[in-house]
Amino acid sequence: MNIQEKYNIQETANTFSFCPKKPTLAMSWWFLVGIIVGIVILLFFNNLLDQAMRWAIYILMGYFVLHTLYDIQIGSKIRYTFDTNENAVYRSSPLRAKTKIMMLDEIVIFIHSEMGSSYYALGAKKRQFIKSYIISEGFSAGKKCEIKQHAYENFVLMKIDKLQDSVLKNAETKNT
Repeated sequence: MNIQEKYNIQETANTFSFCPKKPTLAMSWWFLVGIIVGIVILLFFNNLLDQAMRWAIYILMGYFVLHTLYDIQIGSKIRYTFDTNENAVYRSSPLRAKTKIMMLDEIVIFIHSEMGSSYYALGAKKRQFIKSYIISEGFSAGKKCEIKQHAYENFVLMKIDKLQDSVLKNAETKNT
């Protein structure tokens, strides 16, 4: 699968949009299948656990099912759109309409690392650590992840950088 299909990229002359969490969709489906298998196995060993333990496990598994369904139905469909005409970055999801989250000429893209995994995040200058948005899948150590990260950097981040540069150049020409 190429990177355009992987991130559901849509591109025009003045816009670039993609779904950063779409690559994790297959993993979410497998996680859901694993939870359902766990629930079925738990039903077979129902008489070995006391009632309080059974309820605690069912509540925990219910939470995991809801969280995974959210990731599948909503999280994987969150789209970020970078628009040079409007000098804006938009975020849209199945639950919310397209909302402007920041100005395109003010964005900062940085790597956020935690516990051996990293991802790219998007924030506004001087506030990127207060409010940021995840714009890539998680990358961990290993040859395969390095290849995925390199492909992401060379395609997605380069497109965003070009759009941001064009907005900055247009602003400079208007000021002079």
